Amino acid sequence: MEPLLDLELLRTFCAVVKEGELKKAAATVFRSQAAVSMQIKRLEGQLGARLLERSNQGIQLTDAGDRLLGYAEQFLRLNNATLVALSQRQLSGRINFGMPADYAQDFLRCFVPVLLKAFPDLEPRVVCERSRNLRQRVQRGELDLAIVAGEANNSDEALLWSERLVWSAPTGVPVEEHDRLPLALFEGDCIVRDICLHDLKQAGIVYQPVLNSPVMDNLAAAVHAGLAVSLLPESLLGAIQFRPLALDQLPGSHLLRMNLLWSPLLDCTVLERLADCMRQAARFMSPSVHQTRWCHVPAT
Repeated sequence: MEPLLDLELLRTFCAVVKEGELKKAAATVFRSQAAVSMQIKRLEGQLGARLLERSNQGIQLTDAGDRLLGYAEQFLRLNNATLVALSQRQLSGRINFGMPADYAQDFLRCFVPVLLKAFPDLEPRVVCERSRNLRQRVQRGELDLAIVAGEANNSDEALLWSERLVWSAPTGVPVEEHDRLPLALFEGDCIVRDICLHDLKQAGIVYQPVLNSPVMDNLAAAVHAGLAVSLLPESLLGAIQFRPLALDQLPGSHLLRMNLLWSPLLDCTVLERLADCMRQAARFMSPSVHQTRWCHVPAT
């Protein structure tokens, strides 16, 4: 009997070629970087040929890899077309989502209609908490999917959208002249709070917290009212009066990545279909959100 090629291995191969590196490809196919490397080795073993060359310039296709790529893409397109043509399966039952409260209003407004139109028998349950809490709940199996703010040590996540965090100051108030910089700050275990305090420490800036709040809108209101400076997402700044904080010691901005995190217990096919709804919802959100690179879930 002739051996059969594994579509999962072909999907991973195409993702590595598209992304140009194993780490990004791992997020694309919802696998760890080690698993992606192992899948490429398995595919090379099946074909008896080396497909990729790794160097300081990244990953390049070998002659065999270049020949395989066209066939692999055809296989995946045909597989996807077959599923669309023949599958009558509808998702049903309860699905548990998590997302940060500060993005929940916009995202739910765009996401729920898309989700229920695609899967009317689905029963969504939504939890709004801080990103680090959501990660723990996914790990404990309490959530199926979550949108979380990215951190350097969490590479096995797929990027949904990104936007800048901007050091913002009130208009008409020379806060830079204060002995202590008045600061509106997220409270608790918060990724943006950590970035904010790290910037101030690195710059050696003395500051005075004048507002601590778990709610992003409250920080923006403090800037708008002339009370404080704050590190805020760019998508929020269109609704307030502000100016860039004029302190050369501080970086002008940071990139905040909002990622998709999923339970390893979630069926891969279900994950791909739900992730597609999330991508559609993110596209409908505020145009000021910098949608640089959408998480891509290839056909299986």
